[in-house]
Amino acid sequence: MLTACSDNSTDESAKSKPTKPNHVDYGEASDSVKSKFIKAFAKNCVTRELKNSVNKDIDEKRFTESCGCIATHIAEDLSDIDAEKYLQEHEDTQTLEIKFDSAAYFCLQAKPVPKGPHLFGKP
Repeated sequence: MLTACSDNSTDESAKSKPTKPNHVDYGEASDSVKSKFIKAFAKNCVTRELKNSVNKDIDEKRFTESCGCIATHIAEDLSDIDAEKYLQEHEDTQTLEIKFDSAAYFCLQAKPVPKGPHLFGKP
């Protein structure tokens, strides 16, 4: 007696199961991975910035806002590979460094710069 398996399935239940990949075909990270990245990156960013802060209580709110903006901006087109290296291997890739510079410029350029003191009546 011979038994063989067929490649052409006629079972309707096998055809009706939708398959959803974890990431888009061109390598972009999924929304859940992006969310994890944003939380981890923002937390690490705030921690790093607070190390050099003199007024940690005051600066924490400012750093949380800025770091959150930067993390969100980076995650907009985050690749699976960059997310995996950052989240699992705790490694910053060159691509992330470039995206960080761009995101930092984008997020911080709109912030008002504190005005210096007016000396001798000159602004």
